[in-house]
Amino acid sequence: MVRVTEGDRPVVARHASRALVDGLGRPLQDLRIAVMDRCNFRCPYCMPRDTFGDDYRFLKSSERLSPQEILRVARAFVGLGVRKLRLTGGDPLLRATSPSWWVT
Repeated sequence: MVRVTEGDRPVVARHASRALVDGLGRPLQDLRIAVMDRCNFRCPYCMPRDTFGDDYRFLKSSERLSPQEILRVARAFVGLGVRKLRLTGGDPLLRATSPSWWVT
């Protein structure tokens, strides 16, 4: 059983009907969802300079997924067998809209 909660309330609790697998047939059970495409640190691990140079065009606020869309994507992947969800992507608190379920 997979369970994703919003605060103390479960929003998804069900068995996966179809599992995602990689090219070697292994189940994909971990998912990282980036809530920001930029970061204050600009470390070479996630933002290498050769890709994210000074002329790189970051997403506009209106182009990013809303918290509701992120939750919808997370629910869809849980339904496909994902068991571990991580919200990543720079500093999520840089967003103007940061619901309590991704800050706690």
